[in-house]
Amino acid sequence: MILIRSLNQINKTINQCCLTVGNFDGLHQGHLEIINKVKNIAKEKKLSSALLTFQPHPISFIKKNYQQDFIITNLATKIDIIKKLGIDYLIILKFDNNFANITAKDFIDEILIKKLNTKHLVIGYNFNFGKNREGNIETLKKTTIQLNQVEPVMIRLDDQEIISSSTNIRNLIKEGNFNFANKILTKNFTISGTVNYGQKLATKIGFPTLNITPKSFMIRPKFGVYKTKTFIPSLKKSFASITNFGIKPTINYGGQPIYETHIPNFSENIYEQKIYIEFINFIREERNFFNIEDLKKQINKDILECNL
Repeated sequence: MILIRSLNQINKTINQCCLTVGNFDGLHQGHLEIINKVKNIAKEKKLSSALLTFQPHPISFIKKNYQQDFIITNLATKIDIIKKLGIDYLIILKFDNNFANITAKDFIDEILIKKLNTKHLVIGYNFNFGKNREGNIETLKKTTIQLNQVEPVMIRLDDQEIISSSTNIRNLIKEGNFNFANKILTKNFTISGTVNYGQKLATKIGFPTLNITPKSFMIRPKFGVYKTKTFIPSLKKSFASITNFGIKPTINYGGQPIYETHIPNFSENIYEQKIYIEFINFIREERNFFNIEDLKKQINKDILECNL
């Protein structure tokens, strides 16, 4: 895969291509349907396959506080997933005020046709583009670019059925509903970060934790206890774990929310190392216990419930 980070870098690098455009936050089942369509058409028509996305998320120009508690998949992970999907070109353009003011016509003429040499375009069911989101599928039908629009992908879990969309995934994460969120994502929702030196209070009560401060722009689950799986790159190994996300009310922590992950029988020193935590399911909400002994009893129950 060739990664392109600006329009100036493109020049005549890209041959005629089948392209898709979008934010692709989460790279869920709906996104995979679009990407597979791009690859199939590119192969059939002997075109290059290409994906155009943006950094930061365009919603930052609509909702100024979007960077707080919003993004499902960080950029590095997004690049890695798209590379594994076998796309020929990944174009990541900086979304700023100048880009936000490009008209739909100029986006088609100057970027899709002139810069990217787009012969075929695959879009989602709710695709809009250009200044004030003025462009849509009807706009594209008036161009020389061949067009495919992918219908919504519906996901069923038990007696519920919803559209595979980034918005729905965010709502499910906020509810702590990882059974459904992970099914739409086709993978476990994952956060990453560097293990912090804490106050070692959890160690003092017999349950040492790996503590990670959440990145402000990443989506956050509701406060509570979760069954998780923790991957430690330096050890090249994953561990069954339990994670509390919240503000630790029982010990009057009083700080910003934090991820605390406990791995039973784990004693390695991995402070200042990066780890990855996959969320499997919700166990219970965070609670303020009467005393530390009650908290310890509940943690033991949580560990048993997680089969750790």
